[in-house]
Amino acid sequence: MRKDEHSGAIFHAFQKSFRALQGDMPLGDFAKKLEMSQALVRTYLDGTRFPDSQGLQKISELCGVSVDWLLGRSDFQVKEHANITAQEMGLSEKAALFLQNAKAKGAESPEGLYPQLVSMLMENKHFTRFIQQVQQYKKRVEEMEQKLKGAAPSMRDFYAYRLKSEKAAVAQVLGDLLSDMADLPGLQEEGKKKG
Repeated sequence: MRKDEHSGAIFHAFQKSFRALQGDMPLGDFAKKLEMSQALVRTYLDGTRFPDSQGLQKISELCGVSVDWLLGRSDFQVKEHANITAQEMGLSEKAALFLQNAKAKGAESPEGLYPQLVSMLMENKHFTRFIQQVQQYKKRVEEMEQKLKGAAPSMRDFYAYRLKSEKAAVAQVLGDLLSDMADLPGLQEEGKKKG
C-alpha cells in the first residue's frame, strides 16, 4: 500500500516500530528474518510503502509482536504483557494498590503520579543497579543489627561507617539514574566547574 493511501499517523507509527524491530540488524538479515525481499523491507523502512493486512500479520508473527504495537495503538509489543497481574510481577497488594490509586488520582494531585514516570524510571539503564544497591543496603542493615547486639562502642563506629558508605553507593546510583532521565548538559557542566 502506498503512503498516500493510508493514515499518516498510523503510517509513521508503523515505520517507527518497524525500524525498532530492525535495530542494528543489517538489512539483509532483517529481510531474511521477515522472509521478504530486501527491496520491500527497504520501502517499509524508508516509509514509501505500508504493508497490507497479511504483511502486518506476517511481521507480527515472525517478530513476536502485536499488530497493535506495530501500528502504534499499544505501548506493549506483546499483547499478553498488557494484562500482567501484580501477583505475576511479585508486587505486594499494598504496592499494587498504591500504583493503582496514584494513577487514578493523576499527576494533578500531590499523591498522584505519572505512570509514564514510573515506566521511565524502570526502563532506565541505571534502575537495575539502583535496586541492587538498595537491596545490598537493606542486607547490610540487617547484618549490622545482628552484629550490634552486645558490640563494643568502637565496633558501632565501624558499622556506622560501613552503612554510611553503602548509603553513599545508593545515592550515587540514584544520581546516575536521575541524571540520565533529565540530562541537562549545561547544568551538569556548571556543576562540575563548581564541584
